[in-house]
Amino acid sequence: MITKRSLRKFKTLYEKHFGEKLSDKEISRKADYLVNIYRAVYDNVEFPDSNKNEKKEK
Repeated sequence: MITKRSLRKFKTLYEKHFGEKLSDKEISRKADYLVNIYRAVYDNVEFPDSNKNEKKEK
């Protein structure tokens, strides 16, 4: 779930970039869609710095 604060920021950025004002329901749907895309692409990806803390512990 996306926080209300994050939705407000996303709404502001969306309006600034696309010049289109959307309802809260529509902006929430678009934000959820965007988050789901990122999860699908990056959920199981290990980035080079992700193991940085584990190496220090060994």
